[in-house]
Amino acid sequence: MSAQTAATPELGGFRLGSGDVGSVGTRSREGLGRRLPESRFEAEIRFHLPRDEAKILYSSIIPEAKDIPSKRTSVSMTLTEDGLNLMIKASDPVALRAALNSFLRFIDSILETLHELDSLVRKH
Repeated sequence: MSAQTAATPELGGFRLGSGDVGSVGTRSREGLGRRLPESRFEAEIRFHLPRDEAKILYSSIIPEAKDIPSKRTSVSMTLTEDGLNLMIKASDPVALRAALNSFLRFIDSILETLHELDSLVRKH
């Protein structure tokens, strides 16, 4: 049995072979033109923010949400009266985790920048 197909309980039944993750030569497992299969995994995060911050955050993140490189994930965002909703759907938990990590980092970075700029403006 190859390292790629050997099941291990410690890793949830899967073991990756050498070069499967992060290697330049690793081929994508996603076929061309493949549609997102039925989303079995999803996460919704609600950000309670002032309306002006929510609008800036939305306009900053929406280009990323529209141009997801993975066909295993879909992302939608909506402005609400009290902030912003982020919905991520994925065909598998690995894709969901990766999208969550990416979008939460984007959002954290944007909010940190907004707060830093706000504090600089208040000083002057």
